[in-house]
Amino acid sequence: MIIFQVNLDKTGKSKIQSITLGGHQSTTVCPPPMLSDQPGSTSPHHLFLASIGSCVNLIFEIALGKARIEVFGLDSNISGDYETDESTGVSRFEAITVTTNVIVPEGTNEKKVRRLFEVAHTNCPIRNCLVGSYVKLITELTIKYQ
Repeated sequence: MIIFQVNLDKTGKSKIQSITLGGHQSTTVCPPPMLSDQPGSTSPHHLFLASIGSCVNLIFEIALGKARIEVFGLDSNISGDYETDESTGVSRFEAITVTTNVIVPEGTNEKKVRRLFEVAHTNCPIRNCLVGSYVKLITELTIKYQ
């Protein structure tokens, strides 16, 4: 078993907490409406989306490496459809879309790259936390050749 740890500490400002990720990096988190007034801060919502997207990408990159497929570029755009139920006031992500772009050598087997992306999507432990939840996870892959 591996234990991951994140430390949160109250700062001197209301609704702003300091977060230390993995004991190495620190930033501040605040509610999304406060982000424009807190340069360099992020929100729990952004951290959540980043954790899903980065998990899929890292596993995809590892899978491509194990398949000996050179990667010239790899990036993703992650967006979340966030809804608030007017009657109950409950807010949640309804859908999260991970749009990934990969650049691989000319002649690389497209079916193999797509299969490896599916493996990454299926084996992402962060994504697997969503299984059985209300959140619909959509993954899209664009392959470019160089």
